[in-house]
This record gives sequence, C-alpha cells and structure tokens, in this order.
Amino acid sequence: MEQLTLAFIGEPELIIDYVVSFAVLGFVLYSFYAVYWRIGITPRKAWGYLIRNWKDVIARMLRFGFFHQKNVKDRYAGIMHVMISYGILILFISTSLIFLSHDILKPIIHRGILYGTFYLNFEVWANLGGLMLSAGIVMAFLRRARKRVRLDTVYEDYWILLGLLILAWEGFFLGALKIYLLPASFDQFRFIEYPLSQVFATYTLSYSNGVLFYRAFWLVHVMTAFAIVAYLPYSKLSHMVLSLVNIGASEPKVRGEMPTPFVLSEALATGNFDFKVGAKTIGDYSLRMRLSATACTDCGRCERACPAFLSGTDLSPRAVVQNIKKNIYNNGSLLSEVVLSNNAALSCTTCQACVEECPVLIDPHSFVLEFRKTMILENQATKQQVQYFNNLANTQNPFGNSPEDRDKLLDLAPKYSKGKKILYWVGCMGAFDPRDNRTVRTILDLLNRAGVDYGILGSEERCNGETARRMGEEGRYQELVMQNVETLNSYGVETMVTACPHCYNTFKNEYPKFGLKVNVIHHSEFLSTLIKNGSLKVKNSSVDVTLHDPCYLGRINGKFQDTRDILTATSRLREMERSREKSMCCGAGGGNYWYKVENQVNISQLRLKQAMDTGAPRVAVACPFCMPMLEDAARTMNVESKIEVRDIAEIIRENLA
Repeated sequence: MEQLTLAFIGEPELIIDYVVSFAVLGFVLYSFYAVYWRIGITPRKAWGYLIRNWKDVIARMLRFGFFHQKNVKDRYAGIMHVMISYGILILFISTSLIFLSHDILKPIIHRGILYGTFYLNFEVWANLGGLMLSAGIVMAFLRRARKRVRLDTVYEDYWILLGLLILAWEGFFLGALKIYLLPASFDQFRFIEYPLSQVFATYTLSYSNGVLFYRAFWLVHVMTAFAIVAYLPYSKLSHMVLSLVNIGASEPKVRGEMPTPFVLSEALATGNFDFKVGAKTIGDYSLRMRLSATACTDCGRCERACPAFLSGTDLSPRAVVQNIKKNIYNNGSLLSEVVLSNNAALSCTTCQACVEECPVLIDPHSFVLEFRKTMILENQATKQQVQYFNNLANTQNPFGNSPEDRDKLLDLAPKYSKGKKILYWVGCMGAFDPRDNRTVRTILDLLNRAGVDYGILGSEERCNGETARRMGEEGRYQELVMQNVETLNSYGVETMVTACPHCYNTFKNEYPKFGLKVNVIHHSEFLSTLIKNGSLKVKNSSVDVTLHDPCYLGRINGKFQDTRDILTATSRLREMERSREKSMCCGAGGGNYWYKVENQVNISQLRLKQAMDTGAPRVAVACPFCMPMLEDAARTMNVESKIEVRDIAEIIRENLA
C-alpha cells in the first residue's frame, strides 16, 4: 500500500543552513528591538502591558489584524490584503510544519507529522497559500498601475512584491519537480504543482540530473527566503509586525475627547504649574503616539480621505506620520523643521476622516493637535486666532458681541430655572450668526409647539471653549469650562439639548472630566423623538434632499440615524457617495471657520459639489457651522438657484401636518 507522507529528495543537510537561519532570525529580532528601543519601549514594559491586557490585545489583533476589519471596507484593497496576508500566513505555517516534522520530531522520535489525511490537507493548503499570495501580488501590481489611485509607489515596492512572487513560485516549481522525480497517486491534491510537473515530463531529464537540479534550486529558494526575511525590518513589509503591535497596544478611547495635559483648577489651587504641554520634538510625543507612527504602512488612505489635503493645503496626514516615523529612526529632530509647517497644522479640520480610514489604528490628527499647542505657547498664533482668543477673554464668545445679546431669544423661549426638564443650549453660532439664529428660532418654535418643558440661559450662557482647545489654547478652554460647569451645576441641569455637534461633543465627552454630569442630546435626536411620539406631526412633501453628515455628530459620535429618520419622514432622501462614516467635512472644524489658510479650492465647495452630484435641489445640515459654510460655497459657485441649504429643523417646520 502506498504511504501518504512528505517525501524528501535529499535537501542539503548543512550545518551552515541552521547557522544562517538563526543568524537571520537574530538579525530580524534585533532590528525590531532597535526600533522599539528608540521610542522607549523595553521588553519589560511590553511584557507588563501584555500580561495586564492580554484579552483585549488578542481581540484587537484578531479584529483588525487577522480579519482586516478596516481593510475590507475598500473592497479591492481589502481583498488584495487578505490574499497576501493569508497567503504568507499559510506558507509560514506550512514551512514551520515541515521544520517541526523533519528537523525536530524525526531526529528525536523518528517519526514526523506529515502523513496520511493530515498530509493531504497540508498539500492542499500549501498550494492554496501560494496561490492566494500570487493573486494578491498581481492585484497589488495592477493597483499601482492605476493612475487614479495615488500610492506614492517607489521602486522598492515593486521589488518587494516581485521577491514575494518569486519566492512563492520557486516553491511551486520545487514541488512540481519533486512530483516528477517521485510521482505518487495522490499528487493531484497539489492542484498547482501537479500541472506544473507535466512541464518536466516533456524533457528527457534523468533522475540523477533532476536531483542535482532540485538541490541547486532548493538552495536558491532558501537564499531568496533568507534575503526577504533579512530585509523585512527595513522594508514596507515591516508593517506586518509593527502594525500588529500597534493594533494590540491601541487601547479604546472616546473619539471626541482630547487628552487633558493639566487641570487648571488644581494648578491654581496648588500653585504648581510644572507640567508639559504640546510637542516640539519627536520625544515630546507620548510613547503611545511614537509607537503608532512606527506602524504607518504609507498606504495613503488617510490622505485620500483628508479634506484639507484634497483642497490643496500644505497638510498631508500621511506625510506627518511618515516624517515622524523617519525621524524616530534617526533619533528625532525638531518637529517644526521637518515634520509639520504652521500652515499645515492650521489646515487640519479635526474631522478625523484620517482616523476613520487608518487600517492599523493610527490617529494622525492627534500629532497636529499637539503641535498646535506648541504654536500657541511660542506665540505663533495668527492674527485671526489672537482676535478669537481676545474675544473669548473679554466677552466669553468668539464674535466679541455683548453677552446680553443672548437675551434677545428670551422673546421666544423661557429663561431656564431649576426644575425644568430641558436646558436648550443655544451656542455661540446660534446666538450671534444671523443665519444660524434663524435656525435656532425655528427649533425653539418647534419645542414650543410640542409643549416641551425647557428654558435657555440667555446672557448666562458662554462659549464652551471647544474650538479654542482644538486651536491649541488649553488654558483658555479650561477657564471657560470652570465657569460653565459652575453655572450648569448651580441650576442642577440634568438634560441638555443643543443643535451644535461641537457643543454636543465637548459637553458629552470632555466636560465630565471637569465635574459635569449632564445627559446631552443633539437636536436631531430630540426632534426625531418628538416626531415618533406624536408631539410633532409631519407630512412627506416628496421633495428630494441629500444629507450632509456633520463630522462631530456622525463620524466622531456615531449618530447617523436620527437625521435620516427625520428626512425620510418629511422628504425623499438621496445619499451622497461620501456619507455616514465617510462623510466629508464642510471645512469649518478645528478653528478653520475663524481663519483662512492657503489652499487651491475651499473644502466647502468640494462638499457642495458632492451634494449637487446627487441631483437633489436641497442639502440638509444639522450643524450651525455647516450651514454658513455650504451657503457661502453656493454663493461663491453661483449655484444658489440650483441647490439650497436647510437645517433639519427648518425642513420639519415646512412639513408640519
């Protein structure tokens, strides 16, 4: 009876083979160790973290590393990555099984593990792994040949891919030659190697010559493998290790919360102002941020999603992270000289599209925010920023208007008092911007019609400081926080409704750290509830409308459905290509509403064009910054007669039954 087992043809049993293998392995391990040593990670720190968080680490690695949760959102690139990574994994396991069976078990117990049914499955999977790797590499070549996909491909990328392809097909040809020299009835299981073996049958190759050729080609295959493995830490293939480590170390965090470098109230109480703010050198960044930079694969997804980059500003989130990575490898240099210019830092809208897109969980925008803090500390703020901060200091609002102007809304809304169920937070844009003030009056009218027990603070309301914080002025932000927390707690506010996603985000995600415990609701959710419970009755006008998802409501806080429920109840919704998590910023975030950066085209115009591409004559918004940005774009593009901008509250009132 024929024995089902792995056959060997006398591969060279050389001591040098093992010496080189362990030398290459040691070189690779040292190279990766050197990377982590540069950013301050020691084996003890790494092991301690793993022991404390091993369940979460494994879960994240499986979710984002093994199952490629973010990669597969881009269908073509996702399939390509799955093919390559799974192909490499299968071939690595196959090689490890051969080593275990032939080099460890056989010398010790005189019996391997590659025989019988297990061996047949082994051959099928080994051929499948090589096929998957080859298919993925071909897809990668084709993707780089497509000019519309900007990958900044260099010759090194082609050589890496070609090396992997050669390695896979060397394995196939070795297997095919083995089938020719030692044929067996089960060879058909090797569905790639068996057809290739028929090529050798057309030549008059003797067994002895075949063995010599096999041994020589096997050495070439081994040297190819050693070369690729040795080059691994210095090529883009290093992301197979570095990105997996970063994914494992990426602890979950609230997307809308910025880190708090100090607590101003504690500093004032103790007189201790010895704390560090911002980042000027690579070493100023936290260890966690430096680790994430080393994991960057240079794939460009962040760049293709970034509205600042697409509008032609100096900012490229990919360049920021890549430059930090390169400087880490060079032991760091001044951040402002190499990594980021002031104009690039100011261009970030903090929309976090880059964060959403990164398949290995890097947060590029956090590097920019830390640099902005340094700009403020070193008096590098623009004139518009200085005016903004002065207005906050003098009038507690960025417009510089008198706080008493907020009381003008008391002709429509009652003053908030203890015992009222809802505080409606108007916000600075709603109070002082003429267009947004019309929206606020519409919302207040709807609350009155629905019989909601609510009130507003009037002149007691002040800016929440969110934009100042994202501009880099942490101190001014916390001054406003202390004042607002004192006011809100004095009234015993339990539930707050606001139409501003920026107010919503900072009250919900950042103020709790400073002592505020309030249930914060966006007006889209509140109005949707009023419609569903019958407090507001609406009819459907069947007017086509498209929706612009605000960044701080949708992508950052995961609120997508309420706005859609409102629009499907009152209109006929047409989705933009970039919607929900992939929605594009209007261009106002991160302080960009208050100053101008050099660009080729305004972000708001790019976004309005995307809205017009749906064919809808109306675009709905749910943010007081998006409203003036898109309306200004319509005026600039001279398309006001073709598309109008409306807040969801205005659409509700137009369609009241």
